[in-house]
Amino acid sequence: MIATCPTCAAADEAVAVPEALSDTDRPLDPPTRELLEMLPEPRRTSGGAVTLFVLAGLCGVRGLFGLGSYGGRSPDPWYQFGYQFGPFVFAAVLLSIGLVLQSNHREKHRHTAGRWPQTYEQWQQLREVWRATWLCRRCHVAFLPAASPGIPLAQFWPWTVAVARRGERPGR
Repeated sequence: MIATCPTCAAADEAVAVPEALSDTDRPLDPPTRELLEMLPEPRRTSGGAVTLFVLAGLCGVRGLFGLGSYGGRSPDPWYQFGYQFGPFVFAAVLLSIGLVLQSNHREKHRHTAGRWPQTYEQWQQLREVWRATWLCRRCHVAFLPAASPGIPLAQFWPWTVAVARRGERPGR
C-alpha cells in the first residue's frame, strides 16, 4: 500500500512506522526513533517475583521428599529438625521475598493508574494503531492513511493512544 502524506502530499517519502524503525538503508535519527518506538507490553507480575515463587515451590517439593528420610547419622534433634524442615523454612523465606517484590510491583503500577495501556488487550489495540500509522520522512509527521491529519512527532503517542482508546481499528 502506498500512502500520501496529508501535509506535503508526498507519496515517495511516506513509510509505515514499523518499517521506518527497521529500515537499515535510511535509518531514523535517535530522537525520532525514540519518539516512535512501541511502548513495552504491560506486565502483571515482576520477573524476579516469578523466579522466587518457582524456587520456593522447588524447595517445598524438596522438603516433601526429605520428610520421610532420616537425615544422616547425627543423634542431634536440632540437626534432624533442620534437615527435615529446613527446605520449608527456606521456601517460606523465598516466598516472602517474592510477595514483597510483587507488592512493590503492584504499588508502582498503581502510581501509573492514569496511564494507558494497563492491560494486554489495551496494549494490543495500541499496537494495532501503531502498526497502521505512517511516517512522512519529508515533513516529519505521523498519520493514518484513511484521511487523518498529519500529527507532529512530538504528539505521536498522545494521538496514538487517543485513537486506540476510541476503539478505532485502522486498516493497513
